[in-house]
Amino acid sequence: MNDLENRLERASSGEYRLNPDEQKHYLNTYRERVLLAINLADAQNLLLKPHFDAILSRFDNQDETVFVKVCGKLPDELSGYYLKLAADHHFEGQILAEADTDCFGIVIHTDHAVNQEKISLTDCFPDINLSDQSEQPEQPKKKSFFDKLFG
Repeated sequence: MNDLENRLERASSGEYRLNPDEQKHYLNTYRERVLLAINLADAQNLLLKPHFDAILSRFDNQDETVFVKVCGKLPDELSGYYLKLAADHHFEGQILAEADTDCFGIVIHTDHAVNQEKISLTDCFPDINLSDQSEQPEQPKKKSFFDKLFG
């Protein structure tokens, strides 16, 4: 009878996961399991696409199972691209559509603790530059007709 009361009490109180805030922050996993976390802005950046295969290749030699979780806020074509590459590397992929996942766009993790200190894209892959390098210097503004007339 005591087990039934405990179970009803846990169910009525709502959340029953350990560290639910941490799990929501890291796309339903724990911080200690994360190999790489790419923030939402970088995951939406189209300049990440050519580098994503090389990023996944770094985790090919892991002894444990590798999971790639993608935030549901990413556009469908990007989500599909990232999950297809994950499947090509024999990683398990998943799209999560939780309202609270606004920090990270992609989380690559294992099923047990690895306790990596640095998990951000800039720390793990400093050679990947996601700023637009083809930016041209700003052209001088054309003078309008009235500026030419009165200027």
